[in-house]
Amino acid sequence: MPPTSRLRRHLRRLARKVGLAGRRGGLPIIYHPQYRLGISGIPLDALRAERIATFLLDGGWIGQDNLVEPHPAHVEALRRVHTGAYLRSLDDPHVVGRVLGLPLGPRETREAVELQRLTAGGTIRTGELALERQGPAVHLGGGFHHAGPHRGGGLCLLNDVAVAVAHLRNRGFQEPILVVDLDIHDGNGTRAIFAHDPSVHTFSIHNRNWEDPAATADTSLEVGAGVEDEEYLDLLRRELPPVVAAHRPGLTFYIAGADVAREDVYGDARLSDGAILVRDRFVVETLQEVRGRHPLAVVLGGGYGPSAWRPPARFLAWLLAGREVELPDDLSISLGRVHWMAGRTAGASSRGEGVLDRGGEPREQDRTDRALFSLTEEDLGALGGRPSQEGQFLGKFSAQEVERDLQRFGILEQARARGYAEPTVEILPSSGLGPTVRLYGSPDRADLLMELRVEVDDRILPSFTFLTVEWLLLQDPRSRFSTTRDPLPGQEHPGLGVLADVVAWLVTLCRTLALDGLAFRSSHFHMAALARRHLRFLDPDDQDRFQRILALTQDQTLAEASRSVAAGGVVDPGPPPEPLRWVEVPMVVPVSRRLKQQLSVA
Repeated sequence: MPPTSRLRRHLRRLARKVGLAGRRGGLPIIYHPQYRLGISGIPLDALRAERIATFLLDGGWIGQDNLVEPHPAHVEALRRVHTGAYLRSLDDPHVVGRVLGLPLGPRETREAVELQRLTAGGTIRTGELALERQGPAVHLGGGFHHAGPHRGGGLCLLNDVAVAVAHLRNRGFQEPILVVDLDIHDGNGTRAIFAHDPSVHTFSIHNRNWEDPAATADTSLEVGAGVEDEEYLDLLRRELPPVVAAHRPGLTFYIAGADVAREDVYGDARLSDGAILVRDRFVVETLQEVRGRHPLAVVLGGGYGPSAWRPPARFLAWLLAGREVELPDDLSISLGRVHWMAGRTAGASSRGEGVLDRGGEPREQDRTDRALFSLTEEDLGALGGRPSQEGQFLGKFSAQEVERDLQRFGILEQARARGYAEPTVEILPSSGLGPTVRLYGSPDRADLLMELRVEVDDRILPSFTFLTVEWLLLQDPRSRFSTTRDPLPGQEHPGLGVLADVVAWLVTLCRTLALDGLAFRSSHFHMAALARRHLRFLDPDDQDRFQRILALTQDQTLAEASRSVAAGGVVDPGPPPEPLRWVEVPMVVPVSRRLKQQLSVA
């Protein structure tokens, strides 16, 4: 990280200590460690809240004292919104399974209900703090807006926003309340709960109506699939201000859904990252125009895939800094998250401490974010390998130690959140292809989730030793490709969404083994595009060729671009015109100080 960035971060920490950070620095962030447990089979990133918190802590935007742990909502609070008969039905795995869309046993049923009950408690606390501060408070969860009085739906068992509204009403808050729901899916449950309450206005922009939108105080705007920046923002700018002016809310709940992003795995909108931040800013600024500092309770809402933490993180950075802030890459966040978790366990704070100085310019965030990492046999580069001690990875790490690391980096938790209740690690000795780690979804080893082959290699760059990834497969064999995402060349199943966390683990192995860096051979364009989020090219000419191909294929999906490059269909206009081919090139993460200095000079 450049020295100026370190200095700015240090000054932010110092300003907080001496009381000069201003009111923005006191932004409450409601979060609970149990949020990382997720719900088995649900495609939410189980670590999204932790990634956002890591970004805010590691950047010095907040301290540990900003984090507020909620308590589960009392049953009495739930009964103000949901009927007793419905709440009793949540003991039935078949009922809960229908809402979540997958079969559940008693334990999974209990955990799913407990998690959403805790989330409801988090949104209650967010509303309370927003009113206490007469300003924003943010919940790193929530937004289960499909649950109605008598039933759940669309992954939503308990409507946390409605529960929070009813709780505050019971505590005596009588001013009008506005719910701005900008998740890409219809906030039908919230609308149904307050259908006959004119004091609660529900404002929702969504792809399609789930049911009759009629309500006493409601604005329901259906935009269809594929909505893009200009159309969406024009609609928001036209429709929201008159609602705010007419309703004049004393409190607003904002469901800041990230599933409107064009790279979202399950959403069907096409909003850019920049447009999502414009959306979030417009909501805040519109409310402030009516009331100045306005009590605002923000919840995350939907967001699916490994990049779903980025839009809310960008929004919160703007809330804190009053300006747009560049986000770090996923690898830095994965390493920082583990550092923070270790600090929590030790009772220490990781506030404002950088964990990975990669050097060079920040990585561009481009359309390669939209793909998940999944490689097959045709992607296997030149193979090597060295003898490995039987039953140990790299002759040093047992299966139990590898399993502990995969747990620490959140990889096993994310596998469980996808429905693999008992992920199992297997270590294979080197057979000439490098020592191998396999991760299965269960002890019977029926579903292969990860296969990793590496070798310690001194051939990448003279005088430096690398841990080289010779083969990496990350896949979710029970999942299916969405209609909006083409498989990459050779890809049989959707990716697992844990590439950054796997790379972060391998970087720590490099440190443990005193190696100079992590290396990866990108034998296809799509492999380089996916790895570019986490690794850098050694040769500037490779970087230049990558950028030229990226520019010439900007209107294509990554799958289309990779196939076009392989077929010679991407032509540099020159002069003279020539096809831009992709050849196998090394990409690295520098770990040792010596290698970082070498690459900074180069």
